[in-house]
Amino acid sequence: MIEQCNDVVSHKIISRSENNRTFKINNPSQLSVNVVTVDGCYIQNGTKCDYLFEVLQKDVVLQALYVELKGKDIFHAIEQLENTIKHCKTLHQNIQKEAYIVASRIPKANTSSQNIKKKFKTKTKIQLFIDTKQKEVTI
Repeated sequence: MIEQCNDVVSHKIISRSENNRTFKINNPSQLSVNVVTVDGCYIQNGTKCDYLFEVLQKDVVLQALYVELKGKDIFHAIEQLENTIKHCKTLHQNIQKEAYIVASRIPKANTSSQNIKKKFKTKTKIQLFIDTKQKEVTI
């Protein structure tokens, strides 16, 4: 578990927003979630995503959700996620991981966005979700 630039919460709804883009976790079981501010705090240099959410059970990380709240540059967002995932590789071994981009505009849901997601999964072994304005997940 990351213990800097973090806040452990167990609220029913956990969300972070930037520039009219929101990532929201519905947490009906009120599991503990370690919310890490990555950009500008946990990772100081290079490209990195905005937030990392670690779902916990007794201070053991069960799942990691990497999140980038972005304008329209999806390819830069992918680079930011990949760099953060690489930075946390040893920390998040053998757990479920997912990556999210919440953007103001995304490629149309055609072969372009499918190819982006497929390439990301091949490179990182992690499922990528791309949405506009807001993304809600339930843990």
